[in-house]
Amino acid sequence: MAYDFKNITVLVVDSQPALLDLIHGVLHMLGVRKIIIKQDGQSGLEAYQAYRPDLMIIDWDLHNLNGLDFTRAVRNSTEPFTPIIFMTAFSSQKRVLEARDSGITEFLRKPFTAQSLYKRIEEIIERPRKFVRTEEFFGPDRRRHKRESFMGDEKREMDPIEIDLIDRS
Repeated sequence: MAYDFKNITVLVVDSQPALLDLIHGVLHMLGVRKIIIKQDGQSGLEAYQAYRPDLMIIDWDLHNLNGLDFTRAVRNSTEPFTPIIFMTAFSSQKRVLEARDSGITEFLRKPFTAQSLYKRIEEIIERPRKFVRTEEFFGPDRRRHKRESFMGDEKREMDPIEIDLIDRS
């Protein structure tokens, strides 16, 4: 399904000007007309607070506030539900889990293609996840796959932390 993105606002935060140009070009090709570009974490966070974008694309390696801290700041703000596509060249399993645990919505490895970025946006639209709040985490439910074949009361042997699922609709 093709989407009309002309009325959404996207904030892109990346410290590399060439990548900012590339991401801007891909978003424009996809139909996005309101694109806010920032080169460091602090100015990105200020733009988030000022513009309240519909979607953010954030790099891991940012000056003065890295992508993980940026994501945590958004998730602890008064408007914490904005989808965040976390884009980075650091894609080891440890890094992916760190990003996921900071509260990102989607992960995209650099170098990326227009199609891979579109698929992440489509995933956010087509399969939105409820948000989870625990003592140590707030963000989209990290469990993507629902196993319909599971028949028990608990999916885990021990689930000591009570969670709240937050439906944004």
